[in-house]
Amino acid sequence: MIRFLLLLLLFVALSGPALADCPFEKLGAIYSAKTDDGVYIKLLRYAPAEEKPNAGAQPIILFSGLVENMAEYLPHTPDSLKGTYKAKLPENLADWAKNDPRIQNDPMLYYSLAYYLWKKGYDVWLVNYRGTGCGNLKSEVGSKYTSLDVWAIYDTKAAIRKVYEVTGKNPIIGGHSTGGLVSYVYLQGTKFADTLACAVGEVWCKKVVSDDRLAKYRNGDYINSETVLGVIAIDPAMIPPLPKIIDNILVWSLLDIPLYIDIRNIIDKIAETDPLWGVTLLTEDFLFKVLYRVNSIYGNYSDIIKALTFTSPYNLDPYLNDFLVRYTFDSAYTPTFAQYADFGLRYTAREYFENGGRGYLIEPPKPNPGYDGYYYYIYNMKKVKVPFVTVLSELDGLVKSDQIIRDLMQAKTPHPLDRYRIIPNTGHVDLPFGLNAPTDVFPFIGQWLDDLKAQKGYTVTPH
Repeated sequence: MIRFLLLLLLFVALSGPALADCPFEKLGAIYSAKTDDGVYIKLLRYAPAEEKPNAGAQPIILFSGLVENMAEYLPHTPDSLKGTYKAKLPENLADWAKNDPRIQNDPMLYYSLAYYLWKKGYDVWLVNYRGTGCGNLKSEVGSKYTSLDVWAIYDTKAAIRKVYEVTGKNPIIGGHSTGGLVSYVYLQGTKFADTLACAVGEVWCKKVVSDDRLAKYRNGDYINSETVLGVIAIDPAMIPPLPKIIDNILVWSLLDIPLYIDIRNIIDKIAETDPLWGVTLLTEDFLFKVLYRVNSIYGNYSDIIKALTFTSPYNLDPYLNDFLVRYTFDSAYTPTFAQYADFGLRYTAREYFENGGRGYLIEPPKPNPGYDGYYYYIYNMKKVKVPFVTVLSELDGLVKSDQIIRDLMQAKTPHPLDRYRIIPNTGHVDLPFGLNAPTDVFPFIGQWLDDLKAQKGYTVTPH
């Protein structure tokens, strides 16, 4: 994957527009939602091919991880790859998938969280943040200054508002990695507020604040269109375990350049040439198997090795691997990388360090909560009250399970339906759709949904 991402970046300057293969446009109905800053993002109301969405059922909204799009919840065999993908089902199928003609016809569907939730009877909505997606599901790009805060405050709110507008129901929300982060940030009642820098025309003058009234509405103390019922958090992002060697002025200077990196366009070009694609995948698979083995021996002695083990290569097969790289990886903004670097290297989770007209900063300052003017997500978890089901990967690359348990699950306001589990033999990237997701991840989420349904009394329409 690292080689693959480097290859993408090398080709950025050389690539022109590409005709994207976007096989997801047929999977349900496409909606647009306008954010508070005027950007249109795309949502998919999911149904498997030739079926209909579960209109009238309880809605679930899933957001994606960084450098990913909604495809991570949509494994299936696209029409253009029916002669290429030859996936086979395991001998011991999960109970929920037995005797399912759709899965028998397309084994790749077995690894789709969207399909699992649709089959259980939920009205499944998937979101592409600004700048991500393909074809008619490509969201507008917006500002190159886009940070994690922008996705969490503008895009998340717009998606929830659209789903409520269409369905009249308060949703369950969540997602993988950044999809978990935007969920807990939203539930803290966050919004953007103007600063003095706005009066003098600074490019990015706003900062994050928390509104207690919004937090109460969003967490259900009072019910309105912004209320959610609960959160599905799949390895939710917070403080990535980054090696200290990257904490230097060169790295920060590169991250300080506000850019929208159109990785999706480059992926489309690589995918047009099967030999190049095959070499890229084989290289990626080989590298991660080597890292996996090295980590098992030396991981306790090297932060760099441990940080790189964010995929378990033995939890993917060639077809899931191809689908991941061909369709799921997507575009990104440098401020999102800079913000995560601040989290990992300053061991905190706060708003983007250039917010509020601080564009003169290149490196994030040392945290000084309560005195430095920043809003800290990590110290406001008590504002999060809705129940969480959290599944965590065993490998610590990108997300450390013990940190999430301590700083999210044990720091939020407790709820009787809070649940979490570490899934063996998983890495951060493969957790939502890996080989063991249908047996270990999906049913754990499904049981929590059954418990939540018993408490809330909402409607589902199982298939």
